[in-house]
Amino acid sequence: MIILKADHKKYSIDELEKLRFDEEEFYKNNRGILLQTCNRVEIIAESLEDLNIKNFDKFDLLVDDEAIYHLFRLASGLESMIVGEYQILGQLKKAYLKAKEYHKVSKKLEKIILKAIHTGQRVRNETNIGKGAVSIGSAAVELIEKLTGLEGKNILLIGAGEMAKTVIKALKEKNIKAIIVANRTYEKAVQLAKELNGIAIKFDKLNEALRYADIVISATSAPHPILTRDRVYNIGNTIIVDIALPRDTTDDIRTLPNIKLFTIDDLKDIAKENLKRREKEIPKVEKIIEEEIKNLKQQLKNLIIEEKLKDLNKVIEEIRINEVKKAKNMIKNNKNPEKVLEEFSKAYTKKIICEIKKFFSHELLSQ
Repeated sequence: MIILKADHKKYSIDELEKLRFDEEEFYKNNRGILLQTCNRVEIIAESLEDLNIKNFDKFDLLVDDEAIYHLFRLASGLESMIVGEYQILGQLKKAYLKAKEYHKVSKKLEKIILKAIHTGQRVRNETNIGKGAVSIGSAAVELIEKLTGLEGKNILLIGAGEMAKTVIKALKEKNIKAIIVANRTYEKAVQLAKELNGIAIKFDKLNEALRYADIVISATSAPHPILTRDRVYNIGNTIIVDIALPRDTTDDIRTLPNIKLFTIDDLKDIAKENLKRREKEIPKVEKIIEEEIKNLKQQLKNLIIEEKLKDLNKVIEEIRINEVKKAKNMIKNNKNPEKVLEEFSKAYTKKIICEIKKFFSHELLSQ
């Protein structure tokens, strides 16, 4: 197994944007699982032979045990910018299901990925690694609290996808009573706004909402920026937190004196503080990972034996067909049927024993 990895530890959000793949194009040319989140671009595959990508040198290559260990840490939230965040597990499941939909997941890779997901679920059930603010959305809310506070502020949330939902969840915990939600699909905005007794607006009313808001949190999945300098230059004193990938904002917004713009890169200090709170839980998580990897290795060993037994069955069936064919020819040539049956059984048994000996000698040598 191999993983090609590019994440927040090595690259900024802008740099990660350039490494992202068009999903459909990726699955046309590659076998494996493509995992793309706001903080990472990773390719999980059975071997390098399954991949055909141009910017290979931009990724770190993890192989075999190192790759498996990383994947299990990833599913458990230890590789996230916000250590312990729960969103990565859903993103990993989604990436796996998408690859499966394209028929790009081998039996071995499926066993590994499902075990990693199971490990992530165990970690969340058996440890407190995910306690408190553990998502990009909650880190964004925490940043705003430190900058200006939330009380009495008019908040505009742009987007209604998974990232926006983490913002709503974090705001619920802060007892925010109202919010404006803008989204291209109005029905989704309505649904999300209801959770905080907020207001949903259609996307064509966004400019009016921007002028009204003290705080803007942008979390869409748009392929291009939706907040440009021209769009926000006259909205007054506003804090904008962009947690989208690709980004929803353009860098030239920073030149406006009335706007304070923050992106995912600015949340790293919050991430460090959160890590301090969770450090004592990390050994518990690593113990679970060790247990599950040990269990996985036995499962993979059993899988190899199952595959070899299938090959053995195939060989034995070929022997049977050949020996039956010989026996039929002998009977057609007026040879005594009883003698033919006797010779058939001896030849068949001898050849089967030979193949079984080969199988077990190979197993012993490979251990």
